[in-house]
Amino acid sequence: MSLSKSEARRLAKSAAEMDARILRGRLEFGPNGATVNGTTLREWLAQYEDVEVILVAAPVSNNRYIESEIKSCHTCGRDYKGERCPYCAEARARLRDR
Repeated sequence: MSLSKSEARRLAKSAAEMDARILRGRLEFGPNGATVNGTTLREWLAQYEDVEVILVAAPVSNNRYIESEIKSCHTCGRDYKGERCPYCAEARARLRDR
């Protein structure tokens, strides 16, 4: 399953706000090993040696089908299209006086 670009950016922003380090780009395998935008993963991960880490890899899709795909809300159970359930989003906004 891929994330939409906006969902992936939101995830990265949340991680950055918690002082997590982010490496963004296309994952490639070549003669120098795995790289993301020219940075080798071995080199990037070396800074975390002997430290417990949680890695997040979120494949980002350029396809628009994700936004038009029908999903079921885990909160209210309704079907919707887009990034989030409009019914629950409206309820959250109403409860927050927006």
